[in-house]
Amino acid sequence: MKSNAFRLLALLLAVLMTVSLFTACEQRTHSARKDPGDKQPTEETRPTEETQPVEEEFIPTDFEDMVYVRPDLEAIAAAHEKCMETVLQDDFAIFEADLDAYSELYNDFCTNYFLANIYYSKDLTDEYWTEEYNFCMGATADVEADVEDLMYAIADSVHRETLEKDEDYGEGYFDDYDGENYWDDTFTALNEREADLIAQYYDLTAQGNEMGYAEYYGELAPKMCQLYVDLVQVRQEIAAYAGYDSYPEYAYEKTYHRDYTPTQEAAYLKQVQEHLAPIYYDMYTEGIYVRLRSRDEEDTYAYVEELAGAMGGRVQEAFEFMTTYHLYDITQSDNKFNSSFEVYLITYEEPYVFVNPTGTEQDYLTFSHEFGHFCNDYISEVGITTVDVAEVFSQGMEYLSLFYVDGPERLQTQQMVSSLCVYVEQSAFADFEQRIYAMDPDELTVDVVFDLFEEVGCDYGFDAWGVDGRQFVSIPHFFTSPCYVFSYVVSNDAAMQLYQMEAEESGTGLALFMEQLATEEEDFLAFVEAAGLGSPFADGRIESVAETFREILFEE
Repeated sequence: MKSNAFRLLALLLAVLMTVSLFTACEQRTHSARKDPGDKQPTEETRPTEETQPVEEEFIPTDFEDMVYVRPDLEAIAAAHEKCMETVLQDDFAIFEADLDAYSELYNDFCTNYFLANIYYSKDLTDEYWTEEYNFCMGATADVEADVEDLMYAIADSVHRETLEKDEDYGEGYFDDYDGENYWDDTFTALNEREADLIAQYYDLTAQGNEMGYAEYYGELAPKMCQLYVDLVQVRQEIAAYAGYDSYPEYAYEKTYHRDYTPTQEAAYLKQVQEHLAPIYYDMYTEGIYVRLRSRDEEDTYAYVEELAGAMGGRVQEAFEFMTTYHLYDITQSDNKFNSSFEVYLITYEEPYVFVNPTGTEQDYLTFSHEFGHFCNDYISEVGITTVDVAEVFSQGMEYLSLFYVDGPERLQTQQMVSSLCVYVEQSAFADFEQRIYAMDPDELTVDVVFDLFEEVGCDYGFDAWGVDGRQFVSIPHFFTSPCYVFSYVVSNDAAMQLYQMEAEESGTGLALFMEQLATEEEDFLAFVEAAGLGSPFADGRIESVAETFREILFEE
């Protein structure tokens, strides 16, 4: 996948949902950034006609000044139609102008969609933002279909070669659009059906915020599970219509653009089950856990502030930018969506962090995680990577915080416990999804899903704490970002290598992290190779990880 003006919404939404772990354990060319705090140009710095720079000066926008406007779908459709006409003409200048206009409307659509998502996630009971979020989500299938339609048309046009010389696209970008375009009315309708089911899941999630444990899992979970059964069925239809044998194959190639395969994932999961699941089981049965203390918003903020200051450079600059322009929310509220994420607001060229805190020291690591995403987008100026690469920076920031913040020693143990949980639990979730999508959709029922989740959980040691199959409904990724969770596993492996480097020689892990924040590598395996890290799929790697966990968690 190449960086360009049209970032498909499927990938954007996948990256948006950046953390919700089961355990507690065009882009238009970015113009030069101003220093944080300088909201407006002064008379001395404002360019004159004689000194007008080639690139327009970037002027930051405070989040509180960003204005949501419901996307004008008719205007977007009209701009698309105009592009479809001029792409057939030989005059590139005319087509380029129409393409730029369409790109701007598309970026505005994405930005307003994400603004609606942020405000909706802040308060699931707010009827206005519920309506706006559902409106935007309901429109994504048609918007994506038009983008795909145009990309196929460009691939078959005289303008293909010219655009592939542009850095926003790149050589070979349109290779993916050779052949038949399956984004017809039928395929769009399938995607609209998927979006509608996800909206229903969010509605049920909002209801669940006001329920106790027994009511949530007794009454709400079966309804959520039936939605999941319906989602699996429509996703299998989506994959089949696009010409894929399974939904995981479709998601790997079309949504996440991974440079490894579901077959490699399956082999890796067997190794996790063999070498790490027993350690996970022992961790619970032997009572190795960390009693985290209550902490408030100010404590969480101070932790990441100290981290950014200690790391310095562009990371500190990113933190000052984030806080100066109020591009984060770490407040406590019972009405918040039960997840945390970072998203890039394309029109404003600014990232935003959303955290639903637990009120404990775990929030230190969660905020660090999302701030890692923020730094990556801020420093790389949102050059598109795959989700696997993006997660290296978020989880890497968590690990490095243990070395650069004067925090409680128990947080070090907590991070190791959490890391083991990521390896094992997210692998179990990935295994569960692989098995689900391999089944005959006619065989899927609520009871089958509950039973399978419990069965897979026991395969990975969940029986150590008493897994209940109904608990799967508390994992938003199954509903909103299918086949995403394995990204946590492979990226955690790369991030843990940064931790091991830093532990062996102070400053080495940090130096590599800072160097790679502006990476231009889009694919995960290519990224780890270029960074000098080892592949998670390498022979003996899982055994090495298992040894590290044994030494840290079970030392005498």
